[in-house]
Amino acid sequence: MPLAQQSVPLAREPRLALVLSGGGASGIVQVPFIEELIRKGVRPDLIVGSSVGAVNGAFLALHPNSIDGLADLWMELRSTRLWHRNLLRIGRNLLTRGTSLYSNRFLRNLFRPHVAIDEISATEIPLFVVTTSLSSGRKHVVSSGELLASVMASIAVPGLFPPVRLEDDWCVDGGLSSGLDLETALFQGATQTLAVDLGVQPSPYRPRGLVDLLMRSMEIAVQERTKAEIDQFGSEVPTVIWRPGLRAASFGSFHDVADLYAAAKDMAPVMIEQALGPDGKWMPGIYEGVVPVAKV
Repeated sequence: MPLAQQSVPLAREPRLALVLSGGGASGIVQVPFIEELIRKGVRPDLIVGSSVGAVNGAFLALHPNSIDGLADLWMELRSTRLWHRNLLRIGRNLLTRGTSLYSNRFLRNLFRPHVAIDEISATEIPLFVVTTSLSSGRKHVVSSGELLASVMASIAVPGLFPPVRLEDDWCVDGGLSSGLDLETALFQGATQTLAVDLGVQPSPYRPRGLVDLLMRSMEIAVQERTKAEIDQFGSEVPTVIWRPGLRAASFGSFHDVADLYAAAKDMAPVMIEQALGPDGKWMPGIYEGVVPVAKV
């Protein structure tokens, strides 16, 4: 169900939020950060996930003490391309599906075995899945209802995957309306926020096809939105944002997930440790790579 986000609650009991951004095939980079937080005994009071961050966030919300199966799930995608370049198949898909080039059935079937109860409110940690309403064009945050449907909506890149009906609304990728949803964490009473942002810094880019060009264009739009969200909400409560800066070779190709996981596995403990002060408390800031570069 959508959440009316109009004002910040007055009550300020200690609540730690974990916010996870989108990032396509780079989503596996978030996994070692989650694993390291669990190893350190850090358990968030709420999780906010957008796009692929909703996948990782849902897994943690369901299995807060161990996410061993999450890395395995990503590894299952190594030989997979979410989309292809066969023009005949693309044309057939457009004629038969109408609203998308590809089906989300494969992803739904991949996630289903990990969901014992298909209900968001049944998760052990409160979960807030970020989607975008096609009716209003605004953020549509879901905290109850079917978990799989909500996650499918959050990763439904427009044109590539079909929109998903949530209650009386059709919804698509959460990254369209919120790159890093600090606002929802704040509205839900977070007094401190940890976030893993998969946005990447500008770098030389060469288009590798229409879909890749569209995805890179979407990444740029999301990055600009994320910057605005950090500027607006990042200073409302103490906020730590980790930006690993690792990215997949292509938005929809998973052949390098093992390499990304290994790199993030080395990076996560260092970056997380740098965000902890001598007293064991989190030091607010934006941490890029292994060097903190800015404060919020």
